[in-house]
Amino acid sequence: MRTLKLGFVALLLTSLVQSSFAGRSRTGVEGQALVYQPGFAVEVSPGNWLGDGGFSYPTPASFTVWLPHSRRPIGHFVTAADGSFEISLPPGKYVVIPDALFGLAATPTSFEVTVRLRHFTDIYIWYGPSVIQATP
Repeated sequence: MRTLKLGFVALLLTSLVQSSFAGRSRTGVEGQALVYQPGFAVEVSPGNWLGDGGFSYPTPASFTVWLPHSRRPIGHFVTAADGSFEISLPPGKYVVIPDALFGLAATPTSFEVTVRLRHFTDIYIWYGPSVIQATP
């Protein structure tokens, strides 16, 4: 009987420890890197436009996360093949500095993000179209 009680207590403690770990909220940033291709629009009459709004598609990318006040890098990160990422970070302010995508798109500027306690902040890294230089 004593062995049965000890086994029950051990099982109870194990389940309590597991539920406390499962119940903890994580913090950080998550999101996706995307390339935006603008569409076109033609004004067919005053105030009436015809065209499309463009489209975007996911892209693998990399970026660095910095602490803004100490100007110290936290790390360099690479997205998944579909451009998605999830990074655990403690609450605070950070600066995200995207890396260039060679030959595909213009590099976006750096931006600041705030991570709140028990919350993942959604961020998107938008790359614009490449500027193609034409020479006569």
